[in-house]
Amino acid sequence: MFSFRSYILSLMKDQRDGLVDRFVKCLLSVLSFFYGLGVRCVDQTYGSGLRKQHKVGAPVISVGNITLGGTGKTPFTIFLADLFVGRQKNPAILTRGYGRDESRMLEDELPDVKVLVGQDRVRNARWAVGQGKDVLILDDGFQHRRIARDLNILMVDGVSMFGNGCLFPRGILREPLSSLRRSDIIVLTKTDRIGDERKREVITELRSLAPGKPVILTRHRPYFLTDVTGAAYMAESIRGEKVILVSGIVDPDYFEFLTRGLGAEVVARLDNPDHHRYSRRDIEEMRSRCYKERADKIITTRKDFVKIKDLDISSIEDKLFVLDIVVEIVEGKENLLAGLDSIDIRQSV
Repeated sequence: MFSFRSYILSLMKDQRDGLVDRFVKCLLSVLSFFYGLGVRCVDQTYGSGLRKQHKVGAPVISVGNITLGGTGKTPFTIFLADLFVGRQKNPAILTRGYGRDESRMLEDELPDVKVLVGQDRVRNARWAVGQGKDVLILDDGFQHRRIARDLNILMVDGVSMFGNGCLFPRGILREPLSSLRRSDIIVLTKTDRIGDERKREVITELRSLAPGKPVILTRHRPYFLTDVTGAAYMAESIRGEKVILVSGIVDPDYFEFLTRGLGAEVVARLDNPDHHRYSRRDIEEMRSRCYKERADKIITTRKDFVKIKDLDISSIEDKLFVLDIVVEIVEGKENLLAGLDSIDIRQSV
């Protein structure tokens, strides 16, 4: 079935090059030009002081990116929140809650951390400070300029990087590459999918785009396999089993990479668009493919499960499992900790 959204995405990634595709790409390039003008206008208004950045009375850390999704912002936000809780802090997370996927995932994964959803994050931040929250994390906050932040963390996908280097909608960039200089720390994700030589090339490119900014290397590590009741099993328990992968994420290939790395045999994939809204038809397709492929398990992501569990899953509940992952810092953890420590120093001065 033709999907206009999937078609445009394929053009943004230069996966099509027919005559009609080239014409549509030209139209997208025109739109990108005007989009870029808007982005630069916003940047100049903040840079000149015409638009005000608001201090909210507590340290603020932004976790964001300059591309369209898939960099691992939400898992890293969870990682930071856990880190602050371990430091005896009382953090709150501010998110706009686009699609509600990430906000529900944050609430499930961090039951003891307040997650505030809404577009007016200045108001939510001040409310959180009034409730005794002593550190605020902006989820997907790089483009949210209204709140003054103490640390700007920029996530970069180690595999796709910046796509074709074009601005939306011709490419996947939300801002020009020059915006990397606004970051304080760059976190390179999915580094386990690129070789050492490519890794060095990527780091060199990032350091040329954002001189003096530390680059931290991370990967996503499968942590547990969880069933629909919440019971957890070792992730390696799927070794040798036939599994079907179900996801609505930007990078389903990385999901498969992680699953195969556990020794599972991926017999089918049901890939959906990012922020996909699941229906009874999806559940029936999972059940049918599981029977057809004689699969042992249906594996999905935590982000997808928060929506799937709202449906009647009785026909697949014995087969359905969630692959929970955690962020693991491969290199540069001392730079991240130094950045977090510098916030405490500034706040105490």
